[in-house]
Amino acid sequence: MMATTPPMRESHDTSKSTSNSSRKKRILVVDDERDITDSIRSALKAQYWVDVGGSSSQTLSSYRPGFYDLILLDYRMPTIDGFAFYQQIKGIDPKVKVCFITAYEELHSKILNLQWQNKVNSIFQEDTTLPVLKKPFDTATLLAMISRLLGE
Repeated sequence: MMATTPPMRESHDTSKSTSNSSRKKRILVVDDERDITDSIRSALKAQYWVDVGGSSSQTLSSYRPGFYDLILLDYRMPTIDGFAFYQQIKGIDPKVKVCFITAYEELHSKILNLQWQNKVNSIFQEDTTLPVLKKPFDTATLLAMISRLLGE
C-alpha cells in the first residue's frame, strides 16, 4: 500500500529549547508500506521526533536540508528507489545519516559485501559502510542501530 502524502508530523512541543543537546533527535522514516512506518513510529516516538514519508518523490520534494539527524530509508519503493533517493538527499543534505531498511536478501547481501561497498562508495563518495537493517527487525535491533548512527 502506498501513501501519497508528504511527511506526516508528530505533535511536538516547540516551546522547549531546540539546542542540539536538549532536543529530541529527528528521524525521517521513508517507506511506502504504512504498517512498517506506523510500527517504526510507535517504537521510536518516546525517544525521538519521528516524521513519516510514504512516497519517495513527495518526501523528496518537501525535504528540509539540515532538519533531520537520520533517515530510515526503504530500498524498494515506487517512483524513486532507495539508492536514487539517497543520492538526491545526499546532494542537498550531505551531513544527514541514512540507514537502509529492506526485506530483499539480495540487496542486504550486496550492501554487506565489501566489493559492493567499494562500488557504492565510489558512486556516492561515502564512508566505507552503508548501514542496513533487514526486515523484519525487532525494536531492540532498530534502537541499537539508531543509537550507533547518532553516536548516543
